[in-house]
Amino acid sequence: MKNITMLHLGANEFSGRLPLEIAQVQPVVLNVSKNKFSGEIPKQIGYIKCLLNLDLSFNNFSGPFPASFSNLHDLSKFNISYNPYMYGSVPETGQMLTFEKSSFLGNPLLHLPSFMHNSTDNTKGKMNENHKRQPTKVGAVLVILVLVVALLVSGVMSLLVCLVIKCPRYTPGNLLENTQGRHDLPFSSGVSSSRMSDDVKVIRLDRTSFTHSDILKATWNFSNDRIIGRGGFGIVYRGVLPDGREVAVKKLQREGIEGEKEFRAEMEVLSRNGSGWPHPNLVTLYGWCLDGSEKLLVYEYMEGGTLDDVITDRTRFTWKKRIQAAIDVARALVYLHHECYPCIVHRDVKASNVLLDNDGRAKVTDFGLARVMNSEHTHVSTMVAGTIGYVAPEYGQTMQATTKGDVYSYGVLAMELATGRHAIDGGEECLVEWATRVMGYGKKGFTRAMIPVALLVSGLVEGAEEMCELLRIGIRCTAENPYDRPNMKEVLDMLISIPSSHRGSTRSFGSCRSSSPLL
Repeated sequence: MKNITMLHLGANEFSGRLPLEIAQVQPVVLNVSKNKFSGEIPKQIGYIKCLLNLDLSFNNFSGPFPASFSNLHDLSKFNISYNPYMYGSVPETGQMLTFEKSSFLGNPLLHLPSFMHNSTDNTKGKMNENHKRQPTKVGAVLVILVLVVALLVSGVMSLLVCLVIKCPRYTPGNLLENTQGRHDLPFSSGVSSSRMSDDVKVIRLDRTSFTHSDILKATWNFSNDRIIGRGGFGIVYRGVLPDGREVAVKKLQREGIEGEKEFRAEMEVLSRNGSGWPHPNLVTLYGWCLDGSEKLLVYEYMEGGTLDDVITDRTRFTWKKRIQAAIDVARALVYLHHECYPCIVHRDVKASNVLLDNDGRAKVTDFGLARVMNSEHTHVSTMVAGTIGYVAPEYGQTMQATTKGDVYSYGVLAMELATGRHAIDGGEECLVEWATRVMGYGKKGFTRAMIPVALLVSGLVEGAEEMCELLRIGIRCTAENPYDRPNMKEVLDMLISIPSSHRGSTRSFGSCRSSSPLL
């Protein structure tokens, strides 16, 4: 293997991480473009001697730009375009100084050296210096040429003025067609139009084809008639892509630093799944679009609406569906807290941020407030995040977002599912305060007051024991002291045990009162 000098692996649909051992081959040419490689780029590639050509474009690589690439002193061709999860700064040393902006297209989180933005000005400056050094005879010839060109330009301008007067004015439909023509340019692996990359960047995570103009058409140019939701981060529009998929397009409203943070947070969380392996309980992100200050996120459309829409419907949204929704949301949080590294804190877990499909299965969405945790698993914020009724009590004092804060919010959601009541319903007490007060009346008062009435059938309570168990979990999760709350893995284990321990049972209303204590 060490005798291989040219390693071409492009366009093979390879996925997973790029093996570290690939650097041991010591190739002169390394091409892994147009695959589905993910994870960080091995830093060992930066120490391959005599590497002349390196193409990593059109993959799903993530993580910081390898600083070791500054050691590739012999590199003459380089392309890392369209790896939208890459971030950090491109080194302003070594061979990286010799490559142009076309080697870094489609990477909105990368910070390019300033010389790449000023290359045009530098070129003009060099041309002016060269002209000054030309002999006077050459200058005279140039003057004559300039005069001739000026005459030609004036003639062309006169012709254009005549054409403009005779041509009809553009309608909105014409403008949309022009947009289609501009943004439907094909992508290339090495060279791309600078105008296309500067105007609109459309990053597609699922390898399907859609453009900025497709998004405009799908939402009727962001018509009010296509609005299906409004939130703290922006407006959500419903649309249909050319391939027939229904999508939800979130148009972020906030601009500046905060808007950029929200946009990057959502991309970072959802792109961690990888386009080929989406988590079943996180909403699927098809892609995103940057158009100047405009930030668009294109999601799968969930026909079942939000959990908040059905949480008070105690007839159609049965206890079995409520238990399943609780499990689905818990699985999503287990993934964020325990399977992502570093772990991710959602910070805004609530019923309206849980979407349902036609079968009632739940997916968590809205990661604009999400934060990646450091090694100490805390994140210090300058503003209170989350929603009233769901925010953990300690957050207002410590200003630290933690996984235990998400557990508290989840506990409120579990209590909503078990009682059919909202966290804040206009009364003097929030749901947690109300549950705490009712618990003071003893197990009998607690059970009678909190089990959904719709579950009562002929003196029996179908699912009452299951709802009691869900309430017990919700109350444990909303313990005032965060150290007394379970983690989401423990919560999921408790939830999964509910259907198995009470499956097939139809108990009297009194059986729940005689069960074990709530805590």
